Amino acid sequence: MNLYKRLRDNKKIVSVLILIAVFAVGYPIVKSSEKETLKYKTEQFFNNIIEEKYEDAFVFVDYDGIDKENSVILNEDNKRGNWIRKLKQQRAKGIRIERCKEVKIDNVDYPYGTVKLVVNKNGVQEEYIVNIKYTRNKDSYKIRNISKIDDEIQETICGRINES
Repeated sequence: MNLYKRLRDNKKIVSVLILIAVFAVGYPIVKSSEKETLKYKTEQFFNNIIEEKYEDAFVFVDYDGIDKENSVILNEDNKRGNWIRKLKQQRAKGIRIERCKEVKIDNVDYPYGTVKLVVNKNGVQEEYIVNIKYTRNKDSYKIRNISKIDDEIQETICGRINES
């Protein structure tokens, strides 16, 4: 009996082979799509901060909900208000992100990435290559933490310092 006849007679084997082929082709496409989505969200997050569209930027960040001054856990509205207030205070001190470029996402299963940020500190521009960690939040990922930047900027953006 030849192979074609055996495969034709055994529909389960053919079904499994087709399923494996679809998964082998589809999985990399889905992962590549997720990587591009994370890259877009990261660029959008920093560009919204640069353009002072803080409400729009807040949807991309998993902001730590603890008010360290009063040791109180904040609800979502208070987190947003606290985050925006801190960004505005930082900007008033002369510290702001000028540009976001070269966003790279390295892993999609446990995503992390890098981004090059140009930060203006009272007229002096500094360039940072920042590490970004993401967290899964319901159906999508949010920026959990950034590192390799001044602690003040890091805490303002994500509400965390040197999280491991």
